[in-house]
Amino acid sequence: MQNQAPFSPAAMIETVNGTRQQVVARDGQVLVTHRYDPTGPVRGVVVIAPAMAVAQVFYTSFAGFLAQQGFRVWTFDYRGIGASLQGSMRHVKTDLSEWIEKDYDAVLCAAGDYDPALPLFAIGHSFGGQVAPLLPSRQRLSGLITVASGSGAMRHNTPNTRRRAPLLWYVLAPILCRLFGFFPGARIGVIGDVPSGAILQWRRWCLTPEYLLTGEPGAREAYATAAYPVLGLAFNDDELLLENGVRLLHDAYLVQPADFRLIEVSKLGLKKIGHFGFFKRQSELLLWPMVTTWLTQKMQHDQECKA
Repeated sequence: MQNQAPFSPAAMIETVNGTRQQVVARDGQVLVTHRYDPTGPVRGVVVIAPAMAVAQVFYTSFAGFLAQQGFRVWTFDYRGIGASLQGSMRHVKTDLSEWIEKDYDAVLCAAGDYDPALPLFAIGHSFGGQVAPLLPSRQRLSGLITVASGSGAMRHNTPNTRRRAPLLWYVLAPILCRLFGFFPGARIGVIGDVPSGAILQWRRWCLTPEYLLTGEPGAREAYATAAYPVLGLAFNDDELLLENGVRLLHDAYLVQPADFRLIEVSKLGLKKIGHFGFFKRQSELLLWPMVTTWLTQKMQHDQECKA
């Protein structure tokens, strides 16, 4: 479970420095995105896919860092979340499949179409990394970086999270969704506000022993056939996920085995990274260069293969 304070869409618009614009999903749904442009030549394109209930403003500093390194970066909010929420969440009828197949995919295609000659990468935080194999346009990806992305099944939760999970999945989620018309997580300090369809589909995944691999039809095959290279970054102090659950998803990539790295926080001299700390300024010097180094290596390899 993710304990997140509620985000204010109005505050997000004021604090984000990227170029605010709209992307329209194939069903006509309007999504709010921000594009971060380098001051010099553009080396590649990156789409940052958010974690569950986390608004794009959370990734502003990281997006700005990547732009400084020559990457054009796109952030976005899924429908019903952050700046893409229109009206009351109780009226938002959506689920995780729409977030993946319509929203995430629409932004990926928009980013790729904007720079069609450049390599296109996705960086997925938690949920955003878990679901990349399910994207209809995944063949456009030159690579994927996952950050704290692993199985949310209860058996793969850390002990503290596992103790609270039954209350969330068997009591709070079904009852509160019926009462409020959405999951009011911000009010109770659990996860954040999420549309009913999304939280209930996620509930199904989390109550399945192998998470989305067996909880979502076709997901295991999607992982097994995904052809893009993967860098998986996990942290030994993640307060939500156990290492074996993170490895479960990354081991499901069969065409190209994932480059999985478990980072020991104490060896970096940091007090905590956890599930969210990678995207905070504390990680800029020690962790963010891992991303740009990997992206650069993949682009160089692709250029050499084309030569």
